[in-house]
Amino acid sequence: RSDHVDLAALEIYRDRERNVARYNQFRRGLLMIPISKWEDLTDDKEVIEVLEEVYGDDVEELDVLVGLMAEKKIKGFAISETAFTIFLLMASRRLEADRFFTSNFNEETYTKEGLEWVNTTETLKDVIDRHHPEITNNWLNSSSVFSVWDSPPNKHNPIPIYLRVPS
Repeated sequence: RSDHVDLAALEIYRDRERNVARYNQFRRGLLMIPISKWEDLTDDKEVIEVLEEVYGDDVEELDVLVGLMAEKKIKGFAISETAFTIFLLMASRRLEADRFFTSNFNEETYTKEGLEWVNTTETLKDVIDRHHPEITNNWLNSSSVFSVWDSPPNKHNPIPIYLRVPS
């Protein structure tokens, strides 16, 4: 195309055309507390100025896509509270809809050995150790392949992951 397309504006237009709920109404639908002022959404002064320029003082007019992008991130996470809530809802629904986690979670589908692997594998290190023990024996001291490989391992927990109670 010779002319540029503003994809963000197009998505907002499509949301409005489809009557997607505005940000506060979307949060209410998730039983979350709506914002009452821009400072509830973000600490970024520049973002607040732009929001006031576009929406004035009416936080109820805030488009859901704009709100999700401007929303404060949860400490230690790459996503915001609203996005995290959607992630939790959708992830659990996807698991419940997957026959390999529900009706076909049995020895017929996985074999006895395969089911044991599924139920005892906790980390990528377990997978590497099962298939290439020489790698974990020679180089991988840590509990996680995503940490420094020669760091000390975490204490082994003999209780299978599916039987553990969250602390």
